[in-house]
Amino acid sequence: MDLLPTYCPNKSKTFLSVQLAYGITHVGQCFDRGANDFHEVLCKYAVERGFQFKYIKNDSVRITTVCKFAAVTGCVWSVHARVLPSNGVLCVKRFDSVHTCGAAVRTYRNPCTGSELVSAVVADRVRGQPLVRPMNVVFDLKNDYGLDISYRVAWLGVEKVSGEVYGDHAMSFDQLRPVRYFISFHACIDGFNHCRPLLFLDRTFLKGKFKGNLLAATAKDGNQGLFPVAFAIVDSENSANWEWGQRYGEMCSNAAESFNN
Repeated sequence: MDLLPTYCPNKSKTFLSVQLAYGITHVGQCFDRGANDFHEVLCKYAVERGFQFKYIKNDSVRITTVCKFAAVTGCVWSVHARVLPSNGVLCVKRFDSVHTCGAAVRTYRNPCTGSELVSAVVADRVRGQPLVRPMNVVFDLKNDYGLDISYRVAWLGVEKVSGEVYGDHAMSFDQLRPVRYFISFHACIDGFNHCRPLLFLDRTFLKGKFKGNLLAATAKDGNQGLFPVAFAIVDSENSANWEWGQRYGEMCSNAAESFNN
């Protein structure tokens, strides 16, 4: 009795991942980007084919993988790739594509579906939408690829792509702190002319990943509403940082006045 249809509730739907099943095809197949390219393709291939594997050899020159259940069931599936000395390209030297263990069943969950695979799948999307939310990635992988991933795996995948495309946020913030950061929009400066001639200064801790302090200058408009005028991010609240913020505020105000004139 063929039980495979039992594990394919969406057999009528073609997922975008169907092409991943042809990632590894034959002996002599080459991977120009080396081991990293091979690892990525192998994980995608295993996810779509519905099996798990383990590495016997895994270095920059040789990679050998077998079915995870080879020792128990005697499954003969394996792939061996090696870097060619002539051109430095990684090529498949041996490939047994048949699983004799009967464990190759495509399911929603696979241990190979980690953050590395997710980052490869969503790379183009993150480049086009820098503020893509991990929950949207979770939904899209379920809907388009038929894969269940956790929020953390999606978040890690998005973070990896963002770091590669836009730079590491932690490193950028470390460069920002010594020079401080000040912002006041032109509309805020102009709007202050229609507020009460008072500025309220306050600060708060930044409780996110990068810490620091947020300084804020706020006014009151004619309707008793709070009107933001300027913000600054500094390492700590002290007289030097407040005086620095005041100087930049005056510079922005003068620049805006000159622009209007």
